[in-house]
Amino acid sequence: MNSDKLSPCELWNLTTPRLPSHSQLYTLEPLGLGTWKTESLTSYLTRLAEAHCVSLRDLVFHELLLLMERPYLSKPISNCLSSFWKEAARAINGTGILAQDWARTLEHLTLITDLHFLTLLPWAPVLTTQRLLRSTRAWCPECFAEWQETGQPIYEPLLWNLNVVTICPHHQRYLRQQCPYPDCQETLPLLSAHIHPGYCSKCAKWLGITTGKINESPLSAEMWDWHTWVIKATGELLARAPILTVTPHLNNIPNLIAAYLLQAANGKVAVLAQNLQLSRRTIRSWQQGVQIPQLESLLRLCYCCNISPFSLLTTEPGLLNVTRLKVRSLPAFPHPQKKRRRPFDANLIQRALEKSLESEESPPPAMRTVAQRLDYSPRQLREHFPDLCKTISMRYQNYQRICGERRVEQMKKEIRRVTLKAHIRGLYPSENQVTALLSDPGFMANPHARHIWRETLRELGYEY
Repeated sequence: MNSDKLSPCELWNLTTPRLPSHSQLYTLEPLGLGTWKTESLTSYLTRLAEAHCVSLRDLVFHELLLLMERPYLSKPISNCLSSFWKEAARAINGTGILAQDWARTLEHLTLITDLHFLTLLPWAPVLTTQRLLRSTRAWCPECFAEWQETGQPIYEPLLWNLNVVTICPHHQRYLRQQCPYPDCQETLPLLSAHIHPGYCSKCAKWLGITTGKINESPLSAEMWDWHTWVIKATGELLARAPILTVTPHLNNIPNLIAAYLLQAANGKVAVLAQNLQLSRRTIRSWQQGVQIPQLESLLRLCYCCNISPFSLLTTEPGLLNVTRLKVRSLPAFPHPQKKRRRPFDANLIQRALEKSLESEESPPPAMRTVAQRLDYSPRQLREHFPDLCKTISMRYQNYQRICGERRVEQMKKEIRRVTLKAHIRGLYPSENQVTALLSDPGFMANPHARHIWRETLRELGYEY
């Protein structure tokens, strides 16, 4: 055979190509990253649920909680998730374990690696949680209206969630904290089961209306300077978080205080405390490094010394230039009025507590409810009547336990019934199949429910 007549063969590469990983959820890009408009993680959650055309509750139950291993949020008997929306959702944007858990879980599900920058985690070493974040929503209606008009996504910047920020830097107006509609006017939790970006979670109406009366007290020029500086300073912290090259620290604070005392206070801590409108004890605790300043207090110090918080918290110790401070005064902050203590009529309160115990009210009121009716704190009542209060609490807890057990039994029966129903129809009763037939899809997030489902599968001869 003449080798000259042989045609060359095409060589095939038989190695398996490396395919990129697929995300479990949409790779929804966070908004405003690297700017003062950085989106908050709670806002991102809301937009992610909307992108999947599901409620936030379903997204959390069916995707996030399964990975987060937080069973206390999955128990329908205590309605923990509803309570979480109201009381702890702000921690998702914060500096602690909850923020880490939610950011890490969302990064895993979306394959977006920088979602932790939608929280205050980068600044965790230098921030205390005290008075740091709002527990309810705050928004600028003009921003919402402008974004809707120009076709931009509706979202809530992390800046709006900071307690110290009360004004929109773009439109120079107060942030709203109540629904503007006369028939609602509710304060809104950061998250709720059926929340939608830009809409009230109570009445479902659009929050971007710019008409209507707002009770805004006019600001003095000094107070306006303070608020605009706060926005610029905190906005810089959020914008520069993704490009931090050092771990933030508090080591420059004692040097800054010492420089202020030397240059502007004749060495007297009392003068600095008076200028910052704080206590001397607070200033000394900063000097000794035994207390982390609250964000607003830290901003007051930086404002008076005319130094940006970013420089204070990131400059290498000993290199911060404090030789010639451009000292300035803070505006006068209003002092919150202390409530006058009501006289405590022990006999009257005791009779009211006993009457509450004797009543056949259903469901029995919780101790907190009883205290609200009497217009006293639960702590005050427990101090004076520990046994009565304990009995009221135990009665409420027993009622809740019995109701919870009944709900669990009903849930087990329903899961068994729909599993058998799918089997009789000739369908394999998979988790998705059973979930689709349930009256509440969230049942399958409950460990008791999943156990009953697996048991029923084994009874029907399926291997699991």
